[in-house]
Amino acid sequence: MIEDINDMKYVGSTTSKLNRRLSEHRSHKKIGRTDCSSSKLNLYNSIITQLEQCNLEQRKEREKYWINEIDCVNEKKLNGRDKDKQKEYLQNNKDKKKEYDKQYGLKHKEKKKEYLEKNKDKIKQRKRNKYIDRVVKECMDDMINQLLL
Repeated sequence: MIEDINDMKYVGSTTSKLNRRLSEHRSHKKIGRTDCSSSKLNLYNSIITQLEQCNLEQRKEREKYWINEIDCVNEKKLNGRDKDKQKEYLQNNKDKKKEYDKQYGLKHKEKKKEYLEKNKDKIKQRKRNKYIDRVVKECMDDMINQLLL
């Protein structure tokens, strides 16, 4: 967690040493990168604190936990903390997203066609494997249910 002199907080996970990570945040802010919520903080009058240490598999889950637990500036609230805002945003921008998706599809139509043609066999095999996995799972579920009866 990075906390600045104004008591604003940013939470993120890292595999880097804390001082190095704070330097990276400062460097990004200095060159004008604003794609990280930490840019809202006064990073030159701040401290970085380790909230906990965990293995790589748990890292993102624990980051979500802390983002939701602490009142922080992170724009991407996780685990539904900002569900109402998210619903409102999606509702207000439904048409904009639809238009974007349409333009993206038109722009990449040839690339998609080329990809599908080039990877026809792989796609077919992937679909076949998914079907087999689903059938096997259903059979296993049926067998387990029969054994439990």
